[in-house]
Amino acid sequence: MKIGTRGLGLVFALTAMMAGGDLHAQDATFAWSQSMRAGQLLEVKGIVGEIRVEVASGDRAEVRAEKQGRSRDFEDVEIRVEEHRDGYTICAVYHPDEARGSGCDVEHGGEGRGRRRSLDVEVEYVVRLPAGVEFHGAMVSGDIMARDLRSDIRANTVDGDIFVSTTEQATANTVSGSIEVEMGATDWEDLSFRTVSGDITLWLPERIATDVDFSSLSGDIDSDFPVTSTKRRTRRFIGAELEGYIGERGERSLSFNTVSGDVRLRRAR
Repeated sequence: MKIGTRGLGLVFALTAMMAGGDLHAQDATFAWSQSMRAGQLLEVKGIVGEIRVEVASGDRAEVRAEKQGRSRDFEDVEIRVEEHRDGYTICAVYHPDEARGSGCDVEHGGEGRGRRRSLDVEVEYVVRLPAGVEFHGAMVSGDIMARDLRSDIRANTVDGDIFVSTTEQATANTVSGSIEVEMGATDWEDLSFRTVSGDITLWLPERIATDVDFSSLSGDIDSDFPVTSTKRRTRRFIGAELEGYIGERGERSLSFNTVSGDVRLRRAR
């Protein structure tokens, strides 16, 4: 479901009026707002739905979650906020009446009604992230899209695509889906990108120095940057491996792993 610009503006205007970490929750919608400083962490965890992230204009982080699906199931999906030393985690908890724990790290048990009835609810998150605030996004089934950010980003999903663009660094992993990342930082230590079924495209600044480690069962690697190979092997029947470096060795490491998918290294657009 696409949310119009006017609708988003109204939601965030209402959210901005709330003080501190006050929450506004309804059956279908949830909104949260909190001032955050560079170096803190905002984490959003979902089950089914999507996460969209854009840069905030100031130091106030904002998260809007909208439930989609069967309205009578909405009360069985609870959006929670957990404050921790470094920042905040916002998550969707399905069947909260059966969950043990009040935060986002919960366990389910017993044979309650949730065990006998599945829920038809997706949660769509829209996040506004202040510059310098680190973001971690995690979904089980759904896409993660983060555009034009100025923060370090980590994105993980099981079934879904990932798109990230940031002036800083990013890492991404999925099982079934494609990954496209554009990043501006060149001072990372270790970055990894992994997918089982899907391609990986990484856009990097013109001048980089990194070790490169690639392996795939059914895919290949293509690079705009000259890669000095220290080990390259194409298996007799299936798969390929490459170890090498761009620029100078030992500066940092960049690893890619796919089962069925290609890897593309591209110079920044």
